[in-house]
Parts: sequence; structure tokens; C-alpha cells
Amino acid sequence: MSISTPAVSTHPISAQFVDVAGRRVLLRFAGSGPAVLLLHQSPQNSRALITWIERLSAHYSVFAPDTPGFGYSDPLPLAQPTIPDYAAALNGLLDALGIERVIVNGVHTGAVTALRFALDFPARVAGLICDGYARFNAEERQLLLNGYLPPFEPQWDGSHLLWLWARLREQHLFFPWNTATKTARMAYPAPSTERLSGDVLDILDAGDGYRAGYRAPFLYDDATAASRLTVETRIFYRAEDVLATHLPRLQGLPTNVAAEIVNGGPAALIERTDAFIASHAANASRLDAGAAVLGAVSTRRRVYGTTHGSMCTLIAANGGDLANSLVVVHLNEIGTPARIPVEVPHGTPVIAPELPGHGASQAWSAANLTLGAVAQSVLQILQALGVRRYCVSSEGAAGAIAAALVRVSVENNAGPRCEQLRLHNPMLLNEAERAQFVSQLPDLTPNATGAHLLAAWNWARMKALFWPWQQPTVAAVRRVDAPAPVRLHAEVVEILRVGALFAPLWRAALADQVYSALAEYDGRITIQCDDEPERVRIVDALANTLGLVEATLSASEQSTGVKTWRKL
Repeated sequence: MSISTPAVSTHPISAQFVDVAGRRVLLRFAGSGPAVLLLHQSPQNSRALITWIERLSAHYSVFAPDTPGFGYSDPLPLAQPTIPDYAAALNGLLDALGIERVIVNGVHTGAVTALRFALDFPARVAGLICDGYARFNAEERQLLLNGYLPPFEPQWDGSHLLWLWARLREQHLFFPWNTATKTARMAYPAPSTERLSGDVLDILDAGDGYRAGYRAPFLYDDATAASRLTVETRIFYRAEDVLATHLPRLQGLPTNVAAEIVNGGPAALIERTDAFIASHAANASRLDAGAAVLGAVSTRRRVYGTTHGSMCTLIAANGGDLANSLVVVHLNEIGTPARIPVEVPHGTPVIAPELPGHGASQAWSAANLTLGAVAQSVLQILQALGVRRYCVSSEGAAGAIAAALVRVSVENNAGPRCEQLRLHNPMLLNEAERAQFVSQLPDLTPNATGAHLLAAWNWARMKALFWPWQQPTVAAVRRVDAPAPVRLHAEVVEILRVGALFAPLWRAALADQVYSALAEYDGRITIQCDDEPERVRIVDALANTLGLVEATLSASEQSTGVKTWRKL
């Protein structure tokens, strides 16, 4: 088996994490030739620029980062970062990529950052394009700061999700969204359900931190910024753009800066933008996008292109050496974010793959979504990282993927060797239990009312309070605390991100005989479960099948409320 380099995938557009001054930045990129940098508007991320990357990468080396605090980029380490701070962060990104000069194209709030970047670092800008540059007056700015960005806090009943759905729908209808008057009504069509669903996921990716990056352009008050530009600049306002009324506020522009209204919709804007880029391309650095990103790939989170689809993984060297240590491969429960276990001792490296559709991993096609394919992809990542020996641990139904990884590892005896297997709360259900569990999975198809958001929330909350493989009767009651809204919210965000792959992954993980390969496995097996009757029943049955024995635990181990079976 082989794997592509971390920075280059087999897809037209690649995504990769790069390290910039201690922060992780998610970057989408493609192509080769003169460098072009695209900056998205808030509260979106670089996913919104995919069609632009696809078109421009036929002739240029195109880069589109997630702005700090949006998408998958770490926020700036500041309580309230300013537009100059975001401009400096862009400069740091170009330093990390080794790019001297770029053509910069920013949209709305991204245009504010782009213009400031051209002011502060003019030597790096071969040309500047602003699609809707905002110049709010004092009254407008105060109106935006007063109520445009309320806190986004998870509520126990999931009502914050329906609020978010309605809030983003209003943002397509009124500007500001919280001023539902005829003067604030925009001449835009109603957003499609799919568009609105994407907007909601953008906010969910960023969390409440979205307010810091969104607030920065509202606070930015530099009336003469555009008039001080020294680089060739075009400031375009689409005729239907809500910011088109700001053009007359740009006074005293030098000859190198032109601002104009563009009629003809998106097609006309694309035509004008492409013409400007072509006319200034000779002044930009020429390079291959993949090669530039390869030199800055993150040491802590990476995207790999595997045979079945791209997968992202968290990496913690933890004071050890990936090639010469027993590496822990940790697989989190389906529908929950990948994590680095805190209980792993120092000196033990940890790799935590993000399952297909989870985190920054690609949403694979259903045809590729088998336990064997996921296991093969994880094994390919281990090979690319130079791992020779590993222990695989798992949470919940991800134990089925762990079992598949053990099987694939044994079959591929020339590759990394799995020496230990640790399963925590594995799920081995009978036919009736599987059918009951699958019947309760939420319908995550985007709904015009936002009902799919509440469906995900209710499913996750009820799963924590009842055994989900039983009818929700008294017999299925779990005597546990209700899940904290913040923790439940993190799980629901991941469930919504997985979307259409959620049910297929569960069905695959709950299939009959998923653990049968372990009967012939000669490595060390440890199975643990929380000390609850249903957990113990399931794990006891699996332990009997595999010939495991219940371990005698020390007093401190018994205090954790976890029961353990081992194959020695």
C-alpha cells in the first residue's frame, strides 16, 4: 500500500494544516504558477471559495486559508484581535509558505483584512482586489456592535441550534440581521436549505469564538486606509451588494486605486477579477502550491490522501519517537471528535485519526465506506509516518474499526505491527438490539425548518440517558447525570458534520461478526467497560467469545468504576 505526501492529495483541491507561529492553520490550495491568495468573508471559511480555487488553479498557484478562529484554523491568542493583527497573521502564513509576493483577493470582511495587509506589507502584494470593502459610519458601527454578535451558548434543550438556524436565515434577508425593517431588507433571494445548512455548520465549526473575528472589521475605523494604498488595487461592489452604498465613502483615492460598481451579477465580477489577476500575474511569485505547503505541514494535525479518500489525524509525539516507540492509535466513538487521551504516559506517541466525515477528514462516498477501507487508510497513514509498532485503543463502536485494523495489520505482515488492542465499552449487539439502535438514528437530511439540528441534539441526549439499543422504557434507564450542554454540543456538532455518513458508519460498526477476527489474534487484548449492567453484559459476552478473563484490579483501579478483561 502507498500514500500520497501529506500536502498533496489526488483531488483537484487539497486541504492541509500548516504551522504558523505556534498556531494550526487549515489551508485549501491547488495549482501552480503565479501565487494568488483568497480571503473568505465571516462567518464562513475557505470552503466558500472552492469554486474560485477550482477556476483559478488552472493557471495559478491558489491558496485559501481559514481565517484564524474560523473553520479549522486556531484563533489568534488575543482576547480581541484587531484587523492589523489578522493582517500580521497573513504575513506570518506567507513566511511559513516561503511566498514573497501574491495577488490578494478578499471578500467583504476578508476584503478589510486584505486591504490592511496591503497597507502594512506592500512589498508582498502584487495586486489587490476587494469584493465589497466595508466603510461603516459611526452610527452603523454602533448598531452592529450593539446586537449583531450575541453570545452563542449551548442550552440543555438544544434551542440554541434552532436560534442559530433562524439567525442565519435572517442574515440573508436583512442587514443588519437583527434589524427586521423595510430599510434593512436586502434584495437577495431566500437561501436554499443546503446553503443555510452550510452557513450553520460554518458557525458551529467556529463556536462562540466566531464573534472575535467577526467583530474586528466592525471595530476597524480607518477612514483614509484606501487612500493610502501604494499597490495596484481594484475595489469592486456588485450592484446588488449591501455594501454598494459604501463606495462614495472612499474619498481621495490615488491613481493606483480604482473603485467601481459592477453590474451583471457574479459573472461580471468574475470577469473583472480574472482580468485584473491576469494583468498583474507577472509581478507575483511563481511556485507550485503543493510544494509550498509541504514545507510548512503541521506536526500536530495533518491531512493524508489515502486510497479510499483523504483522512486527517491528530498527532502528539508526547516526548517519544514515532518510528521507534510503541505508538498508541486512538479511535474515538462514531460521531464524536477525535482526541488525544490524557492518560497516555509521557514518551508514548499518540495518533488519533478523524474518521471519514469527522473533523477535517473527507466525507467519503458510501461505496468506499467499509470498516476494512477505514482500517486500510489508517494503516497507510501509519506507514507514511514511519510507525513500526503500535497499540490500538478505541471508544464504543469504534472498537469494530479497531478490530478491522488488527485484521488488516495481520494480513499486511510487512507493514506496521499491532502488538496490543484495548477496547473501552465495545458494542456487540444481537440482531434485535441492532435493529432497535439503527431505527432510532436521527434523520440528518437538512430540513427547511432546521429540524435536523434538533433531531441530532435529541438523539445524542437520549443516547446518554437510555440504553440506545433498547426500547426507551424503565428497563433502559441509565442512572447517570444528564450530559452537560457544552459536552453534548461538541458531540452534536460532530454528528452534523458527519451528516449522510453517520448512519452508514453505525450500521457497519454494528454488523454481525465484526469482532470475529480477534479470535485468532495472538497479541495482547484488554477490554474495559464502565461498571453498568448493560455494559458489563455486552463485554462479558465478547470476553467469553475471545477467551478473555476478568482481571483482578488494585484498590485504586477499582475506584475508577471500570471493569477489565484481559487476554494474557
